[in-house]
Amino acid sequence: MLDKQPAELSPADQAKVRCYGSAGALTVEATQLHKNGQVCGDTVNLDVAPKDSDGVKWDRKITLQLSDSELPILASVCLGYLPIARFKRPDKGIIIERQANKMYINATQGAGNNFSLPVPIGQAFQITALVLAQLQKQTELSDGSLLIAALRGSSALYKTN
Repeated sequence: MLDKQPAELSPADQAKVRCYGSAGALTVEATQLHKNGQVCGDTVNLDVAPKDSDGVKWDRKITLQLSDSELPILASVCLGYLPIARFKRPDKGIIIERQANKMYINATQGAGNNFSLPVPIGQAFQITALVLAQLQKQTELSDGSLLIAALRGSSALYKTN
């Protein structure tokens, strides 16, 4: 008897949170990690794009998929256990920082591609809930208080420099 794998969700069906600033937009979208063609966990994609009077330029977006070890760092920033997180790749990066009354997102990729926006408290809450839901799937912890305790303890290990 073959094991049935759950059908993969299309991008349109994935849970997501969208935020819009005056000069940029952010999408945090639930997704799955893959290794060698196999699903190996749950995470989020971060898409940051510029915005002007004509709307959001999603064709210029900067996208990062967080690894299984980066997702808890984002959760720790969202929960206030860490003040800042830097997610870097060879050619791009996203910085998420806690500030008074908001989180602030800054994404860069090459020369001339620097997009940023504030994320107000309401959307920060929605992002936090989405990230925690993905972590709960990743860890298979059924007790949310265990997940929060694990995040609190592991965030003390993170160095922001």
